[in-house]
Amino acid sequence: MFTGIIRHIGTVTEVAENGQVLAVSSSLFESGHLLGDSVAISGVCLTVTKLSGSTAWFDLASETLRRTTLGHLVVSSRVNLERSLRLGDPLDGHMVQGHVDGVSSLLSRTTESGNTERMVFAVPEGFERYFAPKGSVTIDGVSLTVGEIDSGTFSVYIIPHTLQWTTLTDRKPGDSVNIEVDCVAKYLERLAGPYLQQLGRGER
Repeated sequence: MFTGIIRHIGTVTEVAENGQVLAVSSSLFESGHLLGDSVAISGVCLTVTKLSGSTAWFDLASETLRRTTLGHLVVSSRVNLERSLRLGDPLDGHMVQGHVDGVSSLLSRTTESGNTERMVFAVPEGFERYFAPKGSVTIDGVSLTVGEIDSGTFSVYIIPHTLQWTTLTDRKPGDSVNIEVDCVAKYLERLAGPYLQQLGRGER
């Protein structure tokens, strides 16, 4: 489990085995105590399989390559990093699983008053019902609040601090990003589904 609060940015130093092995360098790995631990890389939960100095290696499953942007990473790509929650850690963002629901694209980026950036993204197909104004969404591992929703798109507003400390500052229109919708919404839909079906059939 993660929070979507990014405190480290890593740099890809190696892509091997047809993209199925990824090496990332960051000060996060310098402690040397993360072997076997979960780390979210741009919103994707992966396991540290090897450590050497400030570099960690990760194995990417074929499903991960299909459903996320990680297969498009190259050497020198920057990625958002978050270590998994520990008992007693603050939940400053929202509950993030690191299970990407789909890939979206940045449609537009404009500067609002106070240097706030407004970014508009496409809603991943089939996930429209999980987006709500002022609800939560995770973009490349960053916990954000949904602004407006309009015909297959949603907006977020990025403050300067978030731009400084995440790779969202690198994103430009046309770029692809990983999207994870609020897991609470998915669980509620799952629990309420049978009841709603009964109502549809006129049952009680």
